[in-house]
Amino acid sequence: MLELPIIDIAPLCSADRSHEERTAVDALIGASIERHGAFLITGFPDADRIDEWANVASAFFELGEEDKRAVGSRGSVPDGPRIYRGYRGRLAPGGWAHNEFFDVGPAEPFPAPTPGMAAFAEENVWPHRSPAVGWRTAMDSYYELMLRVGTLVMLSASRWAGFADTDLHQRFCDGNSTLRLLHYPEQPEGWTIRGAEPGAPPLAAARHTDASGVSLLWQRNPGLQAEAPDGTWRTVPVIENGISVHLGTVLEIMTGGRVRATPHRVLDLGVGDRHSVGFFVEPGLGAHLEPIDDGATSPTAGTYGAHLQERFHATPLPASNTWYRHPSRPPFMVSAGIADSTDAEDFTDMITLAAPATRPPHLGAGRADADSGGS
Repeated sequence: MLELPIIDIAPLCSADRSHEERTAVDALIGASIERHGAFLITGFPDADRIDEWANVASAFFELGEEDKRAVGSRGSVPDGPRIYRGYRGRLAPGGWAHNEFFDVGPAEPFPAPTPGMAAFAEENVWPHRSPAVGWRTAMDSYYELMLRVGTLVMLSASRWAGFADTDLHQRFCDGNSTLRLLHYPEQPEGWTIRGAEPGAPPLAAARHTDASGVSLLWQRNPGLQAEAPDGTWRTVPVIENGISVHLGTVLEIMTGGRVRATPHRVLDLGVGDRHSVGFFVEPGLGAHLEPIDDGATSPTAGTYGAHLQERFHATPLPASNTWYRHPSRPPFMVSAGIADSTDAEDFTDMITLAAPATRPPHLGAGRADADSGGS
């Protein structure tokens, strides 16, 4: 099985580095996307603090059930006041994943553009007692660093695809990005994950893509795999201060399919609990979900906030909302295999539980076509 490349992104993080150095990193990222669908990064500021902060943050799951439910969203506390942020357990039989998670968003969320989106701009909720010494500092530091690094990597990928930084900036400048702590408890004997493919190894989370620009994933324990464009699986290694980058469905839509989302899954290796941390770079709630080349001013364009409403309520949007449809993919707001309301609360994830769909061809032949907008 091929290994994922490790890319030094230092030239993206410093104004002192040359245009040629940044362009070289853009090309490495583009080549990794085309061949592997994902890659690992190093060389960014405070990269040597990742394991420290992620391990401290993961102490959240050492809290008792009462403490976790006190910060629960309605996925775990149906009559609770919180809808979007906070704790949720996905530990019932028949789910697409067997895990529990804790979500936080921006320290000061940007106001929702419509009343119906207000739930997605709710303030963070924090445990009444700190799970570990320095826990809140670790959470805040991790969030801010991943937001900066994730944005730089996302812009690099879009430049490789032929877009200017300004093309994406206006859609992400008031972003609603999410930091998610994840814990995969050991599965009970005989447990099965919905969406497991015939002949596939035991799973802790089924094949899916994320509704983000990019996702930055850290893992304490192995199990994460990324699907390459050729349909083969790449094992994401556990390395010191390791962050893997997976492209999201939002970026695929905005680049018109030139940067394709990365399907990934988590294997159940049968070795006990698993901890990971995900950071999802998300656009603003009012950002248009349509290809940049089509313009972002259409009054009928679907927005990211409207997509979250659709996922949360599991009901059709008014006919005035239109959505990007790739010729070889289902619409963004309805993912193959998830049409029932039981998964409506999984609105941070764009799940593809059906057999892997035929990947759409690139709109061009590679980096050489980037200047004509065809890669």
